[in-house]
Amino acid sequence: MADVDAIIEQILAASRAKGGRALSSERTYADEPILLRGSQLASYLPEPIRQMRALARRGEARTWSDARLFVEQARLMENFEDDFPYEGEFSSYFPTYESMTNAQLRGYFTWRTHVRRGKVEQTSLSFAFVYLYELVNGIGATPGEDAFRAIESFWQAYRAFGSTLDRYVRPWLVDYVAYHDLPVAWASPYLNAAHDRFVAVLRRAELRALEEAPPKGRRRAPRAFDVDPAADEALLAALDALSTHRICEGRLYRDEPDAVRSVASAVFADLARHYASKRSQGLTESLFGTRHAMPHLMFASAVFYPAGRHADCIVELDETCRYVCQNGIWTCDSLHDGGVRSARLGQVLRAVDRQLRLALDHPNPLKGHADPKYLVKIIDRAIGDYLAWRADHAPRRIEIDLSKLAGIRSTAAETREALLVDEEREESVIPAAPTPAPQAPRQGDEKDLPLGLTSEELSLLHDLLDGRPPSASGADLLVDSINEKLFDLLGDTAIEFDADGRPALVEDYVEDVSDALLPN
Repeated sequence: MADVDAIIEQILAASRAKGGRALSSERTYADEPILLRGSQLASYLPEPIRQMRALARRGEARTWSDARLFVEQARLMENFEDDFPYEGEFSSYFPTYESMTNAQLRGYFTWRTHVRRGKVEQTSLSFAFVYLYELVNGIGATPGEDAFRAIESFWQAYRAFGSTLDRYVRPWLVDYVAYHDLPVAWASPYLNAAHDRFVAVLRRAELRALEEAPPKGRRRAPRAFDVDPAADEALLAALDALSTHRICEGRLYRDEPDAVRSVASAVFADLARHYASKRSQGLTESLFGTRHAMPHLMFASAVFYPAGRHADCIVELDETCRYVCQNGIWTCDSLHDGGVRSARLGQVLRAVDRQLRLALDHPNPLKGHADPKYLVKIIDRAIGDYLAWRADHAPRRIEIDLSKLAGIRSTAAETREALLVDEEREESVIPAAPTPAPQAPRQGDEKDLPLGLTSEELSLLHDLLDGRPPSASGADLLVDSINEKLFDLLGDTAIEFDADGRPALVEDYVEDVSDALLPN
Protein backbone atom coordinates (compact mmCIF):
# COMPACT_ATOMS: atom_id res chain seq x y z
CA MET A 1 0.00 0.00 0.00
CA ALA A 2 1.38 3.40 -1.02
CA ASP A 3 2.23 5.90 1.68
CA VAL A 4 -0.82 8.07 2.39
CA ASP A 5 1.18 11.25 2.93
CA ALA A 6 3.01 10.71 -0.39
CA ILE A 7 -0.28 10.32 -2.24
CA ILE A 8 -1.68 13.50 -0.66
CA GLU A 9 1.45 15.44 -1.56
CA GLN A 10 1.27 14.15 -5.13
CA ILE A 11 -2.34 15.37 -5.52
CA LEU A 12 -1.50 18.79 -4.03
CA ALA A 13 1.53 19.12 -6.32
CA ALA A 14 -0.59 18.40 -9.38
CA SER A 15 -3.11 21.00 -8.26
CA ARG A 16 -0.39 23.59 -7.80
CA ALA A 17 0.98 22.77 -11.24
CA LYS A 18 -2.39 23.54 -12.84
CA GLY A 19 -2.58 26.76 -10.88
CA GLY A 20 0.88 27.64 -12.21
CA ARG A 21 -0.25 27.31 -15.85
CA ALA A 22 -3.25 29.45 -15.12
CA LEU A 23 -0.92 32.07 -13.65
CA SER A 24 0.17 33.00 -17.18
CA SER A 25 -3.35 34.36 -17.71
CA GLU A 26 -5.04 37.09 -15.65
CA ARG A 27 -5.42 34.87 -12.49
CA THR A 28 -3.37 36.03 -9.50
CA TYR A 29 -4.33 33.25 -7.10
CA ALA A 30 -5.89 29.79 -7.13
CA ASP A 31 -7.67 27.59 -4.57
CA GLU A 32 -6.03 24.40 -3.40
CA PRO A 33 -7.94 21.36 -2.16
CA ILE A 34 -7.63 20.44 1.54
CA LEU A 35 -6.93 16.73 1.74
CA LEU A 36 -6.88 14.82 5.04
CA ARG A 37 -6.18 11.25 5.82
CA GLY A 38 -9.12 9.21 7.00
CA SER A 39 -7.62 9.05 10.51
CA GLN A 40 -7.70 12.84 10.68
CA LEU A 41 -11.38 13.16 10.00
CA ALA A 42 -13.61 14.10 12.93
CA SER A 43 -15.88 11.15 12.24
CA TYR A 44 -13.03 8.64 12.40
CA LEU A 45 -12.36 6.82 15.69
CA PRO A 46 -9.20 4.70 15.95
CA GLU A 47 -9.71 1.08 16.90
CA PRO A 48 -7.73 1.29 20.22
CA ILE A 49 -10.07 4.03 21.42
CA ARG A 50 -13.08 1.87 20.42
CA GLN A 51 -11.63 -0.96 22.49
CA MET A 52 -11.03 1.38 25.44
CA ARG A 53 -14.61 2.57 25.30
CA ALA A 54 -15.82 -1.02 25.10
CA LEU A 55 -13.73 -1.95 28.16
CA ALA A 56 -15.75 0.44 30.32
CA ARG A 57 -18.98 -1.32 29.23
CA ARG A 58 -17.93 -4.82 30.24
CA GLY A 59 -19.76 -6.47 33.07
CA GLU A 60 -16.75 -6.81 35.38
CA ALA A 61 -15.87 -3.14 34.87
CA ARG A 62 -19.07 -2.16 36.65
CA THR A 63 -17.55 -3.37 39.95
CA TRP A 64 -14.29 -1.48 39.43
CA SER A 65 -13.53 1.82 41.04
CA ASP A 66 -12.95 4.84 38.80
CA ALA A 67 -9.23 4.63 39.61
CA ARG A 68 -8.99 0.98 38.54
CA LEU A 69 -10.95 1.61 35.34
CA PHE A 70 -8.58 4.47 34.50
CA VAL A 71 -5.49 2.30 35.08
CA GLU A 72 -6.93 -0.61 33.03
CA GLN A 73 -7.73 1.75 30.16
CA ALA A 74 -4.31 3.42 30.46
CA ARG A 75 -2.56 0.05 30.10
CA LEU A 76 -4.61 -0.64 26.99
CA MET A 77 -3.65 2.77 25.50
CA GLU A 78 -0.04 2.85 26.77
CA ASN A 79 1.62 2.67 23.34
CA PHE A 80 -1.08 4.40 21.31
CA GLU A 81 -0.12 7.44 19.20
CA ASP A 82 -2.43 9.78 17.31
CA ASP A 83 -2.20 12.67 14.87
CA PHE A 84 -5.43 14.60 15.17
CA PRO A 85 -5.69 18.41 14.83
CA TYR A 86 -7.50 19.52 17.98
CA GLU A 87 -7.86 23.06 19.31
CA GLY A 88 -10.61 22.54 21.88
CA GLU A 89 -10.48 22.73 25.68
CA PHE A 90 -10.89 20.06 28.33
CA SER A 91 -11.54 20.80 32.00
CA SER A 92 -12.51 18.34 34.72
CA TYR A 93 -12.10 18.22 38.51
CA PHE A 94 -10.80 14.62 38.44
CA PRO A 95 -9.99 14.15 34.75
CA THR A 96 -10.01 10.61 33.33
CA TYR A 97 -10.50 9.09 29.89
CA GLU A 98 -14.18 8.53 30.64
CA SER A 99 -14.74 12.25 31.24
CA MET A 100 -13.46 13.09 27.73
CA THR A 101 -15.36 13.18 24.46
CA ASN A 102 -13.96 11.26 21.50
CA ALA A 103 -12.46 14.46 20.06
CA GLN A 104 -10.92 15.34 23.41
CA LEU A 105 -9.49 11.83 23.71
CA ARG A 106 -7.84 12.09 20.32
CA GLY A 107 -6.59 15.59 21.15
CA TYR A 108 -5.07 14.27 24.39
CA PHE A 109 -3.29 11.32 22.77
CA THR A 110 -1.96 13.59 20.00
CA TRP A 111 -0.56 16.01 22.64
CA ARG A 112 0.88 13.04 24.61
CA THR A 113 2.59 11.79 21.46
CA HIS A 114 4.40 15.14 21.13
CA VAL A 115 5.37 15.14 24.83
CA ARG A 116 6.90 11.68 24.58
CA ARG A 117 8.93 12.90 21.63
CA GLY A 118 10.32 15.74 23.75
CA LYS A 119 7.99 18.55 22.65
CA VAL A 120 6.10 19.81 25.72
CA GLU A 121 3.38 22.23 24.59
CA GLN A 122 0.90 24.20 26.66
CA THR A 123 -2.52 22.59 26.69
CA SER A 124 -5.57 22.21 28.89
CA LEU A 125 -4.36 21.71 32.46
CA SER A 126 -6.59 18.62 32.77
CA PHE A 127 -4.58 16.96 29.98
CA ALA A 128 -1.41 17.57 32.01
CA PHE A 129 -2.98 15.97 35.08
CA VAL A 130 -4.05 12.88 33.12
CA TYR A 131 -0.49 12.49 31.83
CA LEU A 132 0.86 12.72 35.40
CA TYR A 133 -1.72 10.17 36.59
CA GLU A 134 -0.40 7.77 33.98
CA LEU A 135 3.19 8.20 35.16
CA VAL A 136 2.24 7.83 38.83
CA ASN A 137 0.59 4.50 37.96
CA GLY A 138 3.61 3.34 35.93
CA ILE A 139 2.04 3.94 32.50
CA GLY A 140 4.53 5.19 29.93
CA ALA A 141 7.55 4.74 32.19
CA THR A 142 8.95 1.84 34.19
CA PRO A 143 7.89 2.14 37.84
CA GLY A 144 10.81 3.29 39.99
CA GLU A 145 13.55 5.67 38.97
CA ASP A 146 12.40 5.99 35.33
CA ALA A 147 8.88 7.05 36.31
CA PHE A 148 10.19 9.37 39.05
CA ARG A 149 12.48 11.17 36.60
CA ALA A 150 9.68 11.33 34.00
CA ILE A 151 7.30 13.00 36.49
CA GLU A 152 10.03 15.37 37.61
CA SER A 153 11.18 16.38 34.13
CA PHE A 154 7.66 16.89 32.75
CA TRP A 155 6.69 19.02 35.75
CA GLN A 156 9.83 21.16 35.44
CA ALA A 157 9.20 21.65 31.72
CA TYR A 158 5.53 22.53 32.18
CA ARG A 159 6.34 25.09 34.89
CA ALA A 160 7.25 27.43 32.01
CA PHE A 161 3.48 27.85 31.49
CA GLY A 162 2.55 28.32 35.16
CA SER A 163 3.06 27.03 38.68
CA THR A 164 -0.35 25.40 39.25
CA LEU A 165 1.12 21.90 39.23
CA ASP A 166 3.60 22.70 42.03
CA ARG A 167 1.27 22.09 44.98
CA TYR A 168 0.38 18.66 43.62
CA VAL A 169 3.57 17.32 42.08
CA ARG A 170 5.85 18.15 45.02
CA PRO A 171 4.04 15.86 47.51
CA TRP A 172 3.53 13.23 44.80
CA LEU A 173 7.28 13.04 44.26
CA VAL A 174 7.82 12.61 48.01
CA ASP A 175 5.16 9.88 48.11
CA TYR A 176 6.71 8.20 45.07
CA VAL A 177 10.09 7.99 46.79
CA ALA A 178 8.54 6.39 49.87
CA TYR A 179 6.22 4.06 47.94
CA HIS A 180 8.91 2.68 45.63
CA ASP A 181 11.75 2.68 48.20
CA LEU A 182 13.89 5.14 46.25
CA PRO A 183 16.80 7.09 47.81
CA VAL A 184 15.31 9.55 50.30
CA ALA A 185 17.72 12.24 49.08
CA TRP A 186 15.60 12.45 45.92
CA ALA A 187 12.65 13.64 48.01
CA SER A 188 14.57 16.27 49.98
CA PRO A 189 14.06 19.16 47.48
CA TYR A 190 10.30 18.55 47.52
CA LEU A 191 9.72 17.78 51.18
CA ASN A 192 8.00 20.76 52.79
CA ALA A 193 9.95 20.43 56.03
CA ALA A 194 11.39 23.92 56.55
CA HIS A 195 8.62 24.82 59.00
CA ASP A 196 9.10 21.60 60.97
CA ARG A 197 12.88 22.09 61.07
CA PHE A 198 12.47 25.57 62.55
CA VAL A 199 10.12 24.15 65.18
CA ALA A 200 12.77 21.54 65.97
CA VAL A 201 15.27 24.39 66.54
CA LEU A 202 12.86 25.92 69.06
CA ARG A 203 12.36 22.58 70.77
CA ARG A 204 16.12 22.04 71.18
CA ALA A 205 16.58 25.59 72.50
CA GLU A 206 13.77 24.99 75.00
CA LEU A 207 15.38 21.78 76.27
CA ARG A 208 18.72 23.56 76.59
CA ALA A 209 17.11 26.39 78.59
CA LEU A 210 15.48 23.91 80.97
CA GLU A 211 18.78 22.08 81.49
CA GLU A 212 20.50 25.36 82.35
CA ALA A 213 17.75 26.49 84.74
CA PRO A 214 18.86 27.02 88.37
CA PRO A 215 17.68 24.54 91.02
CA LYS A 216 14.22 25.19 92.37
CA GLY A 217 14.25 27.84 95.07
CA ARG A 218 17.39 29.60 93.84
CA ARG A 219 17.36 32.89 92.02
CA ARG A 220 18.40 32.99 88.40
CA ALA A 221 21.84 34.46 87.88
CA PRO A 222 22.18 37.21 85.22
CA ARG A 223 22.43 35.65 81.78
CA ALA A 224 25.86 35.36 80.21
CA PHE A 225 25.42 36.74 76.69
CA ASP A 226 27.40 35.95 73.55
CA VAL A 227 28.41 32.51 74.87
CA ASP A 228 27.19 30.71 71.72
CA PRO A 229 26.42 33.31 69.00
CA ALA A 230 25.78 30.65 66.35
CA ALA A 231 23.06 28.97 68.45
CA ASP A 232 21.49 32.35 69.24
CA GLU A 233 21.52 33.27 65.54
CA ALA A 234 19.86 29.97 64.59
CA LEU A 235 17.22 30.48 67.28
CA LEU A 236 16.47 34.02 66.10
CA ALA A 237 16.14 32.82 62.49
CA ALA A 238 13.66 30.15 63.61
CA LEU A 239 11.68 32.63 65.71
CA ASP A 240 11.51 35.08 62.80
CA ALA A 241 10.43 32.38 60.33
CA LEU A 242 7.70 30.99 62.60
CA SER A 243 6.30 34.32 63.84
CA THR A 244 3.74 36.63 62.31
CA HIS A 245 5.96 39.54 63.43
CA ARG A 246 9.12 39.54 61.28
CA ILE A 247 11.54 41.10 63.72
CA CYS A 248 14.55 40.57 61.45
CA GLU A 249 12.96 42.77 58.80
CA GLY A 250 12.54 45.74 61.16
CA ARG A 251 14.62 48.89 61.58
CA LEU A 252 15.83 47.87 65.03
CA TYR A 253 17.46 44.69 63.76
CA ARG A 254 19.25 46.58 60.99
CA ASP A 255 20.60 49.06 63.56
CA GLU A 256 21.19 46.75 66.55
CA PRO A 257 21.39 43.11 65.36
CA ASP A 258 23.42 41.93 68.37
CA ALA A 259 20.94 43.42 70.82
CA VAL A 260 17.93 41.85 69.07
CA ARG A 261 19.60 38.44 68.85
CA SER A 262 20.75 38.43 72.48
CA VAL A 263 17.53 39.73 74.02
CA ALA A 264 15.23 37.52 71.89
CA SER A 265 17.24 34.41 72.86
CA ALA A 266 17.18 35.37 76.55
CA VAL A 267 13.42 36.02 76.47
CA PHE A 268 12.75 32.67 74.80
CA ALA A 269 14.80 30.85 77.44
CA ASP A 270 12.98 32.60 80.30
CA LEU A 271 9.60 31.95 78.69
CA ALA A 272 10.47 28.27 78.31
CA ARG A 273 11.23 28.07 82.05
CA HIS A 274 8.04 29.99 82.84
CA TYR A 275 5.89 27.57 80.83
CA ALA A 276 7.64 24.56 82.38
CA SER A 277 6.78 25.77 85.89
CA LYS A 278 3.38 27.39 85.32
CA ARG A 279 1.72 25.55 82.41
CA SER A 280 0.75 21.98 81.63
CA GLN A 281 2.42 22.19 78.20
CA GLY A 282 5.86 23.38 77.26
CA LEU A 283 6.38 26.56 75.26
CA THR A 284 7.05 24.96 71.86
CA GLU A 285 4.30 22.38 72.32
CA SER A 286 1.74 25.04 73.21
CA LEU A 287 2.68 27.02 70.09
CA PHE A 288 2.94 24.27 67.48
CA GLY A 289 1.73 21.03 69.01
CA THR A 290 3.64 17.76 69.08
CA ARG A 291 4.87 15.38 66.44
CA HIS A 292 2.59 12.37 66.01
CA ALA A 293 1.42 9.85 63.42
CA MET A 294 -1.68 10.46 61.31
CA PRO A 295 -3.23 8.47 58.40
CA HIS A 296 -1.69 9.48 55.10
CA LEU A 297 -3.29 9.08 51.68
CA MET A 298 -0.56 8.35 49.17
CA PHE A 299 -0.76 10.50 46.02
CA ALA A 300 -3.65 12.56 47.37
CA SER A 301 -5.70 14.33 44.68
CA ALA A 302 -4.33 11.96 42.02
CA VAL A 303 -6.08 9.07 40.30
CA PHE A 304 -4.01 6.20 41.72
CA TYR A 305 -4.74 2.48 41.88
CA PRO A 306 -2.12 0.29 43.60
CA ALA A 307 -1.38 -3.09 42.06
CA GLY A 308 -1.61 -4.80 45.46
CA ARG A 309 -1.03 -4.36 49.17
CA HIS A 310 2.25 -2.62 49.90
CA ALA A 311 4.73 -4.41 52.13
CA ASP A 312 5.19 -3.12 55.68
CA CYS A 313 7.97 -0.55 55.86
CA ILE A 314 9.31 2.52 57.64
CA VAL A 315 10.77 5.35 55.55
CA GLU A 316 12.73 8.06 57.39
CA LEU A 317 12.40 10.95 54.98
CA ASP A 318 13.79 13.59 57.34
CA GLU A 319 14.54 14.22 60.99
CA THR A 320 11.06 15.70 61.20
CA CYS A 321 9.10 13.28 58.96
CA ARG A 322 8.65 9.51 58.82
CA TYR A 323 6.35 7.38 56.63
CA VAL A 324 5.11 4.07 58.03
CA CYS A 325 3.15 1.40 56.13
CA GLN A 326 1.49 -1.38 58.13
CA ASN A 327 -1.03 -3.82 56.66
CA GLY A 328 -1.26 -1.62 53.58
CA ILE A 329 -2.21 1.47 55.61
CA TRP A 330 0.13 4.45 55.41
CA THR A 331 0.72 6.94 58.22
CA CYS A 332 2.88 10.06 58.34
CA ASP A 333 4.71 10.73 61.61
CA SER A 334 5.46 14.46 61.68
CA LEU A 335 4.21 17.80 62.93
CA HIS A 336 0.65 18.39 61.76
CA ASP A 337 0.03 22.07 62.53
CA GLY A 338 -0.60 23.23 58.99
CA GLY A 339 2.77 24.98 58.67
CA VAL A 340 1.35 28.43 59.49
CA ARG A 341 3.06 31.25 61.38
CA SER A 342 2.16 31.67 65.04
CA ALA A 343 0.33 34.84 66.09
CA ARG A 344 1.14 34.15 69.76
CA LEU A 345 4.84 33.98 68.97
CA GLY A 346 4.38 37.15 66.91
CA GLN A 347 3.00 38.90 70.01
CA VAL A 348 6.13 37.93 71.97
CA LEU A 349 8.54 39.18 69.30
CA ARG A 350 6.64 42.40 68.80
CA ALA A 351 6.79 43.08 72.54
CA VAL A 352 10.55 42.40 72.47
CA ASP A 353 10.89 44.77 69.51
CA ARG A 354 8.89 47.51 71.24
CA GLN A 355 10.52 47.30 74.69
CA LEU A 356 14.04 47.11 73.26
CA ARG A 357 13.43 50.20 71.13
CA LEU A 358 12.31 52.07 74.23
CA ALA A 359 15.37 50.97 76.21
CA LEU A 360 17.77 51.96 73.42
CA ASP A 361 15.92 55.21 72.70
CA HIS A 362 15.45 54.15 69.08
CA PRO A 363 14.14 56.87 66.75
CA ASN A 364 11.37 54.58 65.43
CA PRO A 365 9.34 53.35 68.44
CA LEU A 366 6.41 50.93 68.15
CA LYS A 367 2.95 51.53 69.52
CA GLY A 368 2.07 49.76 72.75
CA HIS A 369 -0.24 46.74 72.90
CA ALA A 370 -2.05 45.14 75.82
CA ASP A 371 0.60 42.49 76.43
CA PRO A 372 0.49 40.27 79.54
CA LYS A 373 2.33 41.77 82.50
CA TYR A 374 4.42 38.64 83.08
CA LEU A 375 5.65 38.84 79.47
CA VAL A 376 6.65 42.50 79.74
CA LYS A 377 8.41 41.75 83.04
CA ILE A 378 10.41 38.91 81.47
CA ILE A 379 11.38 41.08 78.50
CA ASP A 380 12.41 44.09 80.61
CA ARG A 381 14.54 41.87 82.85
CA ALA A 382 16.30 40.36 79.82
CA ILE A 383 16.91 43.84 78.39
CA GLY A 384 18.33 45.05 81.72
CA ASP A 385 20.69 42.07 81.93
CA TYR A 386 21.86 42.63 78.36
CA LEU A 387 22.49 46.36 78.77
CA ALA A 388 24.44 45.73 81.99
CA TRP A 389 26.48 43.03 80.26
CA ARG A 390 27.15 45.29 77.27
CA ALA A 391 28.33 48.11 79.53
CA ASP A 392 30.71 45.76 81.35
CA HIS A 393 32.11 44.40 78.08
CA ALA A 394 32.33 47.69 76.22
CA PRO A 395 35.83 48.35 74.81
CA ARG A 396 37.95 50.56 77.10
CA ARG A 397 39.09 53.92 75.66
CA ILE A 398 42.72 54.68 76.46
CA GLU A 399 44.11 58.21 75.95
CA ILE A 400 47.83 58.99 76.15
CA ASP A 401 48.99 62.49 77.12
CA LEU A 402 52.07 62.96 74.97
CA SER A 403 53.09 66.02 76.96
CA LYS A 404 53.88 63.73 79.92
CA LEU A 405 56.26 61.52 77.96
CA ALA A 406 59.20 63.90 78.39
CA GLY A 407 58.95 63.78 82.18
CA ILE A 408 58.64 60.00 82.13
CA ARG A 409 61.71 59.70 79.93
CA SER A 410 63.69 62.05 82.23
CA THR A 411 62.77 60.03 85.32
CA ALA A 412 63.72 56.81 83.54
CA ALA A 413 67.12 58.25 82.57
CA GLU A 414 67.83 59.29 86.16
CA THR A 415 66.87 55.86 87.43
CA ARG A 416 69.08 54.15 84.86
CA GLU A 417 72.02 56.41 85.75
CA ALA A 418 71.59 55.61 89.44
CA LEU A 419 71.63 51.86 88.78
CA LEU A 420 74.84 51.85 86.73
CA VAL A 421 78.08 50.81 88.43
CA ASP A 422 81.33 52.60 87.72
CA GLU A 423 82.55 50.01 85.21
CA GLU A 424 79.32 50.28 83.19
CA ARG A 425 79.61 54.08 83.14
CA GLU A 426 83.14 53.84 81.76
CA GLU A 427 82.04 51.35 79.04
CA SER A 428 79.11 53.54 78.04
CA VAL A 429 81.30 56.56 77.35
CA ILE A 430 82.04 56.65 73.62
CA PRO A 431 84.83 59.03 72.50
CA ALA A 432 83.30 61.65 70.28
CA ALA A 433 84.97 62.68 67.07
CA PRO A 434 86.58 66.09 67.24
CA THR A 435 84.07 68.67 66.09
CA PRO A 436 84.25 72.39 65.68
CA ALA A 437 83.43 74.29 68.81
CA PRO A 438 79.76 75.26 68.91
CA GLN A 439 78.90 78.90 68.66
CA ALA A 440 77.40 79.11 72.13
CA PRO A 441 76.76 82.44 73.81
CA ARG A 442 78.99 83.67 76.58
CA GLN A 443 78.26 82.43 80.06
CA GLY A 444 77.22 85.82 81.30
CA ASP A 445 74.43 86.24 78.73
CA GLU A 446 72.11 83.36 79.92
CA LYS A 447 69.24 85.78 80.54
CA ASP A 448 69.24 86.87 76.87
CA LEU A 449 68.91 83.37 75.39
CA PRO A 450 65.72 82.63 73.33
CA LEU A 451 62.76 80.58 74.66
CA GLY A 452 64.28 80.38 78.14
CA LEU A 453 66.91 77.90 76.96
CA THR A 454 70.23 77.43 78.75
CA SER A 455 73.51 77.64 76.89
CA GLU A 456 73.90 73.84 77.01
CA GLU A 457 70.36 73.33 75.66
CA LEU A 458 70.97 75.88 72.94
CA SER A 459 74.26 74.19 72.05
CA LEU A 460 72.49 70.84 71.79
CA LEU A 461 69.88 72.33 69.46
CA HIS A 462 72.59 73.86 67.22
CA ASP A 463 74.34 70.49 67.04
CA LEU A 464 71.09 68.80 65.96
CA LEU A 465 70.29 71.54 63.43
CA ASP A 466 73.80 71.27 61.90
CA GLY A 467 73.68 67.46 61.88
CA ARG A 468 76.49 67.03 64.44
CA PRO A 469 76.44 64.54 67.33
CA PRO A 470 75.52 66.35 70.59
CA SER A 471 78.63 67.60 72.39
CA ALA A 472 76.88 68.28 75.71
CA SER A 473 76.85 65.60 78.39
CA GLY A 474 73.59 64.33 79.89
CA ALA A 475 71.79 64.59 76.57
CA ASP A 476 68.72 62.72 77.87
CA LEU A 477 68.03 65.28 80.56
CA LEU A 478 68.68 68.17 78.19
CA VAL A 479 66.27 66.71 75.59
CA ASP A 480 63.46 66.46 78.12
CA SER A 481 64.04 70.04 79.27
CA ILE A 482 64.15 71.35 75.70
CA ASN A 483 60.90 69.53 74.79
CA GLU A 484 59.14 71.10 77.75
CA LYS A 485 60.34 74.61 76.82
CA LEU A 486 59.46 74.21 73.12
CA PHE A 487 56.03 72.65 73.78
CA ASP A 488 54.33 76.06 73.97
CA LEU A 489 55.86 76.97 70.62
CA LEU A 490 55.17 73.74 68.75
CA GLY A 491 52.38 72.07 70.72
CA ASP A 492 54.27 68.79 70.30
CA THR A 493 57.55 67.02 71.06
CA ALA A 494 60.44 68.64 69.19
CA ILE A 495 63.20 66.06 69.82
CA GLU A 496 62.78 62.30 69.71
CA PHE A 497 65.20 59.41 70.14
CA ASP A 498 65.85 57.11 67.21
CA ALA A 499 66.19 53.31 67.34
CA ASP A 500 69.85 53.63 68.43
CA GLY A 501 68.98 55.96 71.31
CA ARG A 502 70.37 59.12 69.64
CA PRO A 503 68.37 62.37 69.86
CA ALA A 504 67.12 63.93 66.63
CA LEU A 505 64.88 66.84 65.73
CA VAL A 506 61.44 65.88 64.40
CA GLU A 507 61.66 66.65 60.71
CA ASP A 508 58.37 68.58 60.62
CA TYR A 509 59.66 71.09 63.22
CA VAL A 510 63.24 71.71 62.01
CA GLU A 511 62.32 74.94 60.24
CA ASP A 512 60.25 76.22 63.16
CA VAL A 513 63.08 75.60 65.64
CA SER A 514 65.67 77.19 63.34
CA ASP A 515 63.56 80.35 62.92
CA ALA A 516 62.97 80.58 66.68
CA LEU A 517 66.72 80.55 67.39
CA LEU A 518 67.58 83.37 65.00
CA PRO A 519 68.62 86.58 66.73
CA ASN A 520 65.97 89.29 66.83
